[in-house]
Amino acid sequence: MKQEIFRLVDFARVVSLKKDRDLPVANLTFHMVFTGPPGTGKTTVARYIGRLLYELKLLRKEKLIEVDRSALVGTHLGDTARLVQDKVKDALDGVLFIDEAYTLAGGGGATGRTDPYGQEAIDTLLKLMEDHRDRLVCIFAGYTSEMRRFVEANPGLKSRISRTVEFPSYDGRELFQIFESLVTKNGFNLTEEAADEARKVIDDMARNADESFGNAREVRQFFEALQPIQAERIAEHLDEVHSIDEIDNETLMRIEEDDITYYAEHI
Repeated sequence: MKQEIFRLVDFARVVSLKKDRDLPVANLTFHMVFTGPPGTGKTTVARYIGRLLYELKLLRKEKLIEVDRSALVGTHLGDTARLVQDKVKDALDGVLFIDEAYTLAGGGGATGRTDPYGQEAIDTLLKLMEDHRDRLVCIFAGYTSEMRRFVEANPGLKSRISRTVEFPSYDGRELFQIFESLVTKNGFNLTEEAADEARKVIDDMARNADESFGNAREVRQFFEALQPIQAERIAEHLDEVHSIDEIDNETLMRIEEDDITYYAEHI
């Protein structure tokens, strides 16, 4: 994934340089497909790309509009085209990020012809992508297999996509680094024993992950679930102290082994 992004960055920098020197540049687009499980940073990377293209003067604004099927597909005849047009108008000169884009084709990626409203959204979007090719970057995101079927079933989309970027699931080490970052960012600290137990929980998450595994989202949920567990442990000891002043800030912000163990056994 990183190598593909680096190639995109290099390409965009050279295109920008050519434009600055009034050299000929082909009618290029930066429309992309992002594939992979949820929680792997697709939206974050999309924002980075939007900022990069803006800084290189390949987009006029640094903005990203995030949508899904519910924002693009109407329930009555004529609604869908209007919804797509409105969202494209909002995203002009920036990035339109379409999450779970395969659901526009009815959910399975290749079933669009049985979903007239979804197909209307796709057809309208394709026309607007062409009409505003210099003012719009569309990024279509979703699960790998569904997105592959979705693109293959829509030749007009396939011909407009400049590149596909695969976002693999994080491994246990990367997930634990995300967990440590959340702990630090939120002012908590881990005992060594708690860190060891947390690593075991996260390694187990990674080992049992399937395509729907939420990656960073799952780790965030784990971290958020620990907070009431830790608070309950501390609250149990409040009646044992003469004054709450005896409980220092470090204690209030420390996650201990018992917190992780309780999570592993009860959540």
